[in-house]
Amino acid sequence: MSSGDNPGPPQTPEAAPKAPPQTLEEVLKEKAPDVLKDIPVSKRGVLAQVKIERHEISLRAGPLPDPSELAAYNQVIESGADRILKMAEAQSAHRIRIEACVVQSQQRQAFIGQLSGLVIGISGLSLATYAAVNGQPWFGAAIGGATLGSLVKAFLATRETQKRELSEKKQQIEQVQRQQNSSKKNKDR
Repeated sequence: MSSGDNPGPPQTPEAAPKAPPQTLEEVLKEKAPDVLKDIPVSKRGVLAQVKIERHEISLRAGPLPDPSELAAYNQVIESGADRILKMAEAQSAHRIRIEACVVQSQQRQAFIGQLSGLVIGISGLSLATYAAVNGQPWFGAAIGGATLGSLVKAFLATRETQKRELSEKKQQIEQVQRQQNSSKKNKDR
């Protein structure tokens, strides 16, 4: 069977040609011959047993393969690269719609929470005022204090949650930026 009969799966780009393993003695001869002179000949046999190999790994993040991989898909599947790009665009649009729904839902929940807090606050303070006016000042003060205290506590808890979430998002963004900078530095090498 010839190689043209069955193209097989798309070929990924080959990694840089792997250099054959070198012994420590060979590396020292090449890079630091002065160091090798200081090692007795009887001990150099140990250096010949130590092998040095170099492995390179390439990582990337994102929905799209490398351009060379896209070209390989085009060779195997008609308009393969175009199909992959359309799939990535559709996934991105879907994610944007989902995020918009989540934001809208959170805004609605926040509004309902504020409205509920207003109703509870007005009701509690109204009851406290009614009790104080009708001869129960201690009861009115307790109801009013509890109402205001619970509203303040709820407000502060919400603020603390928002600060924590913002801090977590900031850390995630910084981590992604560090990873991108690291991958750029590795590419430049």
